[in-house]
Amino acid sequence: MNNVQSNTTINTVIAVVGDLIQDWVLDLDAPISADTLLAQDLEFASVDIIQLCVALERSYDRRFGFQDLLMKDGSYVGDVSVGAFAEFIDANLREGIRT
Repeated sequence: MNNVQSNTTINTVIAVVGDLIQDWVLDLDAPISADTLLAQDLEFASVDIIQLCVALERSYDRRFGFQDLLMKDGSYVGDVSVGAFAEFIDANLREGIRT
């Protein structure tokens, strides 16, 4: 995969996250980046993560099966970084998976 696709994906995820939180009153220590954690840094609740998944699927006009990112061994993961979403999307785009 080339860096152009990677940069585009992370920028897309950051933009979508930014759109979701634009009306929230958050005191962020730094701009949203690949290292930003959704729950810890941005105070995402589970419904916010669902909205993010839906918004990303709309952005790419495809389903990604985010449950594979958000669940490990049958339990939800505690927190997910913006970068993890971008990497997951990149992996799905590379594999050409359409679910």
